[in-house]
Amino acid sequence: MTSIPGEKQAWLFKDTNFGETNYKYLLKAPTRYSNQAGELRSLRVGSDCKVNIWTDSGNLVTLKTGEYPDLFNNSVPNIKIIQPLEDRFKFSIDIKFNHTIQGKPADNYDLTIKPLQFENTVIKSGSPDYMGVQIPELTPPDSLIVSQVSVREAPWPHQIVANGSIYFKYNPSNNTITYEKTEGWPINMDIVQNDTTGFTITLKGV
Repeated sequence: MTSIPGEKQAWLFKDTNFGETNYKYLLKAPTRYSNQAGELRSLRVGSDCKVNIWTDSGNLVTLKTGEYPDLFNNSVPNIKIIQPLEDRFKFSIDIKFNHTIQGKPADNYDLTIKPLQFENTVIKSGSPDYMGVQIPELTPPDSLIVSQVSVREAPWPHQIVANGSIYFKYNPSNNTITYEKTEGWPINMDIVQNDTTGFTITLKGV
């Protein structure tokens, strides 16, 4: 097996110096991984990829394409959140999407988030994993990120059941992402902030 991650990928290891025999975890941008009890010790980052790492104290360290045999020696102790993304982006807004509609499968709906002037991200309901909405460097860095949101049924005829907008904002002083509902936020949806970069959006009715 090759020892180099593919494009837009990173490998995380429990041991220093890439101890592959015990553990290797593949990350593909844009996703997110929450460190399990501080177990991760080394990292390989593939091409067109970088990895944002948040520590328990709120510090953010960004590691670009390359090899990092000892994360502690790279000033990344007490890892909390590991966020791989494509190299051209600054950070991502991590979203989980669920619904509480009776009689519908967990994966029955698709949420589309489109920060204005940036790319769409489509997130299927029911997944336990975060999906990253990637954001480039902003000027100024704490600019409001006006985002359109819509939900449609995954099965044909793909009926739209919610539509509206929301603000996100990145605070460069503490590397935290926050949100603010707009007047156009759908009344049949809710959003909860889980941590520094993570949010859960729930469709409550149709």
